[in-house]
Amino acid sequence: MYSYNDKNQKIALIGCGYWGTIIAKTLTELKFKNIIIFDTNKRNTKTLKKKFLNLRTCENYNEILVDEQIKNIFFATPPSKNYLIVRKALEFNKNIFLEKPGVIKLSELNLLNSLSEKKKCNIMFGYIYCYNNYIQYIKKILGKNLLGEILYMNFQRQNLGPIRSDVDVADDLSSHDLSIILFLFNKLPDVLTHVKYSILKKKISDISNLHMKLKNMYIDISNSWLSPIKVRTLTIIGSKKMLLFNEMNVAEPIKIYDKYAKYPKMEQFNKKFFNAKALIHHGKSISPKIKSTPALSNEIKHFLDTNIIKNKPITDIKFSFKILKFLKRI
Repeated sequence: MYSYNDKNQKIALIGCGYWGTIIAKTLTELKFKNIIIFDTNKRNTKTLKKKFLNLRTCENYNEILVDEQIKNIFFATPPSKNYLIVRKALEFNKNIFLEKPGVIKLSELNLLNSLSEKKKCNIMFGYIYCYNNYIQYIKKILGKNLLGEILYMNFQRQNLGPIRSDVDVADDLSSHDLSIILFLFNKLPDVLTHVKYSILKKKISDISNLHMKLKNMYIDISNSWLSPIKVRTLTIIGSKKMLLFNEMNVAEPIKIYDKYAKYPKMEQFNKKFFNAKALIHHGKSISPKIKSTPALSNEIKHFLDTNIIKNKPITDIKFSFKILKFLKRI
């Protein structure tokens, strides 16, 4: 088996489109020297090869499967196509890195899980925000109760594209935010309402607004791939402080506001005086300095090292199953 530190190991990448290109770029930057790529669309393969000359191409998928030196395969392929090709890779005892949501059906996920356990191979799903240093920092903040009781969370994820044709915007974008919630709290919320709109194509929504509740905390997720500007924010309202994670703010991605609002308790009122206004507290805001490495690099390292020590990855099949099951209900 090969660890992250073995830069000479053979690694296969299936799918040479948009996300496959990003994975190939990251693997190259991480100094992996023996990367084999394949796509049923030969034009995609040729284009990716021109961008990164150190990549090697192969003519058919079976070449990768029968090569016993290839233990780890990255899939950047459509969810509607994944079940058959991933199942075949497991039959050849390969460890699988599969971009979220992975597959379309829960039954397919269950079958892949059974086969992976039989073959003693790992399947890790690419829920990249679980490997984001800022999200990991937020998890520590919440664990220390520095924001107080969490009252509300708001996720905004909007951009113009990429627009999918086989899954709707909730499957594609909301799954990111749901993975963050699951990573932070080890549980997914209950849905109160879900409003979505199909603008470009029937039966595939382009805009999604989820309104949910987890215990006493309210959570909103707003997603669109039809926005003129790119927005990626997470706002957390606590009883003591507030936190804003703005992924587009490179200088200060996380800001913690020493602000809160609350109504005074009735027993604190003087008999001769009554003020029904909420009390607003304004304190000093801070932007913590957090050492950050690219989340995809962290994700790749976790995948390869988890395989070598035979541990389950953070975003394993059970993790992905919870998210896919949630998305099927809405």
